[in-house]
Formats: sequence, structure tokens, C-alpha cells
Amino acid sequence: MTKNSNGLVQNKVVTALLQAYLDILDYDGMKSILKEAGELDLKDRRDTNPEEYINLTPFQNILSAQDVLLFNSFQLLFTIGKKFSFYLFPFGKNFQESIKEITELIRTDWNVTILQKTSDQINLEIENCLFCSQIDNSCDLFIGFIVHTLEKTLSAAEKVEYEITKKADNRFFLTLTIKKKNKL
Repeated sequence: MTKNSNGLVQNKVVTALLQAYLDILDYDGMKSILKEAGELDLKDRRDTNPEEYINLTPFQNILSAQDVLLFNSFQLLFTIGKKFSFYLFPFGKNFQESIKEITELIRTDWNVTILQKTSDQINLEIENCLFCSQIDNSCDLFIGFIVHTLEKTLSAAEKVEYEITKKADNRFFLTLTIKKKNKL
């Protein structure tokens, strides 16, 4: 099921993703993904050292199983990504720190780069995205993660809109635009 098993992932990343599944899909949904991935032993990871790194293969197996079971569930994957951001970075980090840290927590040949940042727009390049599916599913989970990571740094009166451009071979550009919410 894995794409490229070279690399490491910190336990807290796996735990945050499993917690996001638990919140959005409930226990049975999380368990179904783990069963499809052949990683049922990971369902009780709370007792592990969150700072310890493990082989990337189980994490990639989970993502592959998720892509199969949630195929074409774009909004659901986006929502799981937002929860994943909440559990991985629950407290006051700025956006740049969070983007740098996610690439350090998952050590493989992928890269997330902030190309340009203004007060109302951020342009990113994502290369070798391990969240992009090998079955041509979208990167909605990771996009939800990025959008919510930025939203957490904004005021309640602001929202984030996004646009994906030049998507090919697990590489894409993402433009995040900060806008004022419409008042009711």
C-alpha cells in the first residue's frame, strides 16, 4: 500500500491523525481505516512517547487506506484535515512555524515552501506531497490542514479561501487568501 517508505514520522503526528479520525468518523470509522491499512495495533497510541520517531510505512499505510475508504469524499477529508491541524498544533504557533514544523515532524523527501507572503495572501509550493493519493484522490486532507493552520492565527472576523494551481505528480501550488467574513 505504501508509496515510498523511506522516512520517519513523529508519534504525535500519527496520534493527531487518529484523533481527527475519531472526532469526525467515530471509533468504528477510525478502526475501519486502521484495519484496511493493516495497522490495527496503532489504535491505542496514546501511551507512546509523542516525541519518538517511527518508520513512515504505517503512516503511509493509513493514508492509503483512508484514500480507498474515503474516495471522492472531498469535504470529509478537508474536515479531517482541519481537525488534524487542531490536534497537531493546538496552541499559538504562527503559520510559518507550523509549516516548518510539519515538514520536520514527517521526515521524508517532501517539502512545503512558503514562496510569497503578504498581509492578505500566502503562496505555497508542496512537492512530493505524501498526503496526495496514489489513486488520484485529491490532497483535501492536507489542504484542510493548511487552511485551518492559517485560520487559527486570524481574528474571528477573517476567513481563508484557497486555490490550487498546477497540480501534477504530487506537486502543487496553493494560494491562501485572507478575507473579511461577511457580517449577517
